[in-house]
Amino acid sequence: MDIVREAFNQLYPEKPYTFTAEIKYSGKFNGYNARIQLQRFAKHIVFSLSRNWQTVERDIQVGLVQHLLCRLFKDKRHTTQMDLYQYFMKSVPNTVVKTKTHPVLEESFNRVNDQFFSGLLDRPNLVVGNGVTKLGHYEMGTDTVNISTILMEHAELMDYVMYHELLHKKHQFTGKGGSHRFHTAAFRADERKFPDAPRLEKELSRLVSGVKRRSFFSWF
Repeated sequence: MDIVREAFNQLYPEKPYTFTAEIKYSGKFNGYNARIQLQRFAKHIVFSLSRNWQTVERDIQVGLVQHLLCRLFKDKRHTTQMDLYQYFMKSVPNTVVKTKTHPVLEESFNRVNDQFFSGLLDRPNLVVGNGVTKLGHYEMGTDTVNISTILMEHAELMDYVMYHELLHKKHQFTGKGGSHRFHTAAFRADERKFPDAPRLEKELSRLVSGVKRRSFFSWF
């Protein structure tokens, strides 16, 4: 039995399997990313998965497919395979090889790790990005913190954004059905521990607005 049919029958034993489906493994996705797309008129579902999924155990792949089906159908069902999928995803950062770093980001990581995490967090991959409105991002599948280049000369603001992203590494997510919650109550409680956060939020807004204005006028 193919993985999609197996996943559907376990998730919806009371429903007939009335569509066609295919799984495409792609090198376009980082880490263990995946997405689902329904072609409604054809009743055809396409699962696009990172190539990394090809070597993952079948039961975990079944859980991933069930998670994506729940997301598609906006459902909150639960299976043992979905538990295995979530456990697998939460363990991924511990297995990722750390090959990417940047001296300025590493200094920021060390400051934040020592001050707020007692130096206990393992260093993730650290990369500089080009985002303006998105100043930081944590990618769990590759254990990577991405920090915008516009923060490179603003150490305090960088540390504030770094702290937020490292909280994602610490807390990861909670999940039910097709949804994952990343900003949990525990996450928000820790987020409030950074000193003078309201002031820093305003400074970040001013910095972003200034960069956008300079970018706009550079076109003229």
